[in-house]
Amino acid sequence: MPAGRNGYSSDLFFYCLNLSSEKIWLSEDLSLATGLSMDRSGWSSYHKWLGLVHQEDRGKAHLLARQSQLKSHYSINYRLRTRTGVFQPIKDSGVMIIDEELGIRHFLGFISFISNVSQSHKIQQAIYEIAQLSVESENLPELLQAIHRIIKDLMTAENFYIAIYEKESGLLSFPYFVDEYDSPPPPQPLGRGLTEHVLATGEPLLASPEVFAGLEATGQVESIGAPSVDWLGLPLKVKDETFGVMVVQSYTESLRYNEEHVQMLSFVANQAALVIKKNLAEEARKETEKLLTDSFASIQDGISILDLEMNIIRVNPVMEAWYAHALPLVGKKCYVAYHGKENLCQPCPSLKTLRTKAPASEVVPKTARGGEIVGWLDLFSFPLIDLKSGKLKGVIEYVRDISAKKKAEDALILSLKEILLKEIHHRVKNNMQIISSLLSLQAQHLKDREAQRALKECQNRIHSMALAHEKLYREKDLSSIDFRDYAEKLVVHLFQVFNIRGENVSFSTKIKAPRLTVELAIPLGLIITELVTNSLRHAFPPGSPGRVEISFARAKNKLILKVKDNGRGFKPSASSKFGLEIVRLLSTQIGGYFTLESLPKKGTTAEVQFPLNGLVSGEK
Repeated sequence: MPAGRNGYSSDLFFYCLNLSSEKIWLSEDLSLATGLSMDRSGWSSYHKWLGLVHQEDRGKAHLLARQSQLKSHYSINYRLRTRTGVFQPIKDSGVMIIDEELGIRHFLGFISFISNVSQSHKIQQAIYEIAQLSVESENLPELLQAIHRIIKDLMTAENFYIAIYEKESGLLSFPYFVDEYDSPPPPQPLGRGLTEHVLATGEPLLASPEVFAGLEATGQVESIGAPSVDWLGLPLKVKDETFGVMVVQSYTESLRYNEEHVQMLSFVANQAALVIKKNLAEEARKETEKLLTDSFASIQDGISILDLEMNIIRVNPVMEAWYAHALPLVGKKCYVAYHGKENLCQPCPSLKTLRTKAPASEVVPKTARGGEIVGWLDLFSFPLIDLKSGKLKGVIEYVRDISAKKKAEDALILSLKEILLKEIHHRVKNNMQIISSLLSLQAQHLKDREAQRALKECQNRIHSMALAHEKLYREKDLSSIDFRDYAEKLVVHLFQVFNIRGENVSFSTKIKAPRLTVELAIPLGLIITELVTNSLRHAFPPGSPGRVEISFARAKNKLILKVKDNGRGFKPSASSKFGLEIVRLLSTQIGGYFTLESLPKKGTTAEVQFPLNGLVSGEK
């Protein structure tokens, strides 16, 4: 290599001062020029370096002592002792690099003898501009384009590219690629090109045709793309990790690169690596944040994040759609925005999670404006934990709308209840029929006619109740009975029991009544049973014709049941008195009263009046 104007192999000498360890790294030429040797780690004590500075200049040259006074860049003139023992005037220029995210805090500088100030000033300015890019550049393409422009101000570098190796994918990508012959290659697995060689070794490589031929002959590299005259690659490193390569190349003999270019670009590449790495980390952070934001917004269930005071700090679009009437949700208490309440809900799974740091769940109402319940939500609360400190920061609420599911479940439960009720009514009816049959068998073994009659009347009463349960079993609506059909079937049964033929005694029904609940229908059925039984037993002499009329209608605010016959009238006997007593008791039970009018040869009219009440199901 030709000697510089001061007798050294280069006019520029580079160093790096680590502020934390108080150690300094010198370029090879600077170490040779000063005679200061490096230890095994490649570093030396900064205080040994200060020992080379002229005693009168050490105050202004002491960077550690003056770091608080220095700006982002500096330029200092002082006298430095060379290996010959002579103090020579130098210009020390550099930039302070502070990157808290990467844990790097140091001075990057270069030294030139006073005769080489012009070139050193250009490098200093280039380093400063690249450092500023970490603040000014918004994206990686802009950053890399700016680095290319800065390098072209230092040297001829029209053909320039930067390669980045992504460990996660195992691919080598080329985010910036300017070449007069080749097109930008797509991301690809590592091969055996010069770029991969620098990436593997972590060392600069100036590949002249002779150097490339030697590497190719030993199988270390292979030819890729258009053949260049000189190919210069610099590793991009941060904390001894090589993550990329910066490359300039020449295709003409008129443009050749040398070791001075290697040293100059090495210094630039060190600074560029910090800026590129920081930009890559920021882009990865933004991409991760975008992915999380998109995922958060794409979840089809509701997500709500609360702080320790139950304030809403973030929601997804589903929650905003559900509670559009309460927008904006962020900043409000959850119980105010979601439930229209002034105080905490009870029970509250999120409050439970804040107290226990454990997940909790609860089915809560889904409300609209005014607090109206419009559905049901399954709410799961999870603790929001700071992974670094382990402290609880709030609660994540995961909310699923189960309105349709709950409606289906309620319908299923209702259906099961109806099936169960039908089965109950069916079994009650069957049991009553068994009781009726037992009474009939018992009556056949009795000789006392009065006892037989009493058992027969009990059978009729049981039948009237069994018939009501039979009706309910066959009805779609288990809450009420078609009383007209029930009463007509009951009367037909009584006429059959007493062996009444249509040509002798007949009956008619005029029932205009609402559907009745079973609580009202059964006592009215018993009343009809007793009154019709009395008419058939006492009103008509054997073989004589007659008629029984049963009517039931609404009159204003009450219901009236009448049983009327055109028979001979009757005087209450012991048996009939018992039946009439049953009618009076049942009339009182339903809140009404009973009247009876019987005239000789003009018939008997029995009437029960009672008010409309909650036992009435509703008009047909």
